[in-house]
Amino acid sequence: MSSILDDQLRFMALKQYGLIESIKTPDISEADLALILKNTENETIEQLATEQLQHLNSQAIQNNLNLYHKFYDLKGMAAYRARTQIVIELKNRYKKANPDEKVKILDILYNAN
Repeated sequence: MSSILDDQLRFMALKQYGLIESIKTPDISEADLALILKNTENETIEQLATEQLQHLNSQAIQNNLNLYHKFYDLKGMAAYRARTQIVIELKNRYKKANPDEKVKILDILYNAN
């Protein structure tokens, strides 16, 4: 029940600031974008939020790909755990990735096993 209230309060704050301004803010979270998408019916706002969400997903995928390659040749438990965490994150982001990113993710997933 409290999470519903939290979401409603968060959406009211975003709405008061301005949904378009909120979406264009560089430090908006993926959770806020998902909340905007869930609670708005304006096509322009939905399109902007979807594009920003895809952009954030692409950035996260690229960061994880870079980190995986950084830890690829390192030995030890810490490097293994880092690679495992990265693989889990890439698996979670695979569904929303564009086709080029999906190929890169599948390459890492195939090589990780």
